[in-house]
Amino acid sequence: MLGLGTWIKLGAALAVIAGLAWSHTAAYRAGRAVEQAAFSEQIRKENENAGNAAEDWRARYRLCIERGKLFDFETGTCND
Repeated sequence: MLGLGTWIKLGAALAVIAGLAWSHTAAYRAGRAVEQAAFSEQIRKENENAGNAAEDWRARYRLCIERGKLFDFETGTCND
């Protein structure tokens, strides 16, 4: 049979282990949240850049057609 002091020590050790497990889990989740936010921001920026590039291309294409010229899709230039 274990004495009262031993049970107190075991309880304290389990409490410390539980506290460490909780703090490490919380730190891991916080790190993941930061990582996911950065990844979402990168995707948002890439989508914005892709949209801007498409709009620039469309403007060049329309300007070429409005001038009565022929747009070369292979080179992305406006030819006479």
